[in-house]
Amino acid sequence: MRTFAGMKLNSLKDLKLVKGKLAEESRPTAAGQSSAPAANQPRNRTVVHPSRAEERARNEGLSKGQKVRLMDSSDMGTITGFGDGYYEIDLDGMVIRAVRSEFVPVDPDEDRQLYTSIPSRVHKPARREVHEDAAGEITIDLHLERIPGSEGIPEWAALDYQMSYFRQTLRNNLRHKGRRIVYVHGVGDGTLATALRKELDETYALSTSWLPGIPGTTKVTIR
Repeated sequence: MRTFAGMKLNSLKDLKLVKGKLAEESRPTAAGQSSAPAANQPRNRTVVHPSRAEERARNEGLSKGQKVRLMDSSDMGTITGFGDGYYEIDLDGMVIRAVRSEFVPVDPDEDRQLYTSIPSRVHKPARREVHEDAAGEITIDLHLERIPGSEGIPEWAALDYQMSYFRQTLRNNLRHKGRRIVYVHGVGDGTLATALRKELDETYALSTSWLPGIPGTTKVTIR
């Protein structure tokens, strides 16, 4: 009777079987690998959920790196980030925060085609539609095609762009007491005229007064 590792063996055959089994169990496996089948290994998956700001931007068709144009000027920039209710826009190295109503997306190819297809605009700056008569009365045309930097503005953003230009020109003249400004908004469906006059009543009532002018215009006097 032979013994091996505390076990009783009846023959050399039993001894060989035990040694073979022990050798197999002690055989080193590849580093980091398990003897269990790969199919049984648990898989760790990391699901990255977009932030609310990123989801809002995606729903509005906006993304980082997209070119945009500010509504109250002809400045163009690039979206670099999103925040709670605002977008971060890089304007030649200066990063500003703007809400969605303060800018419009720009298609670079469409913008390039617009300027190259009209030779007279390639080398000429946009003409400012502000005219002053001998009495010092200023006329400002709010028709979209007359507003500097309005090329490429989509129809759905036209009213916001026109109102931004109205606010900008009005603020620029508030220091000139007694100045009269005639805003030309056209007749149309009255949407622009209604929005303009409502803002004069609600925001600029203490600094201005207004009267309807000839059809399609509103006369504003700086107090």
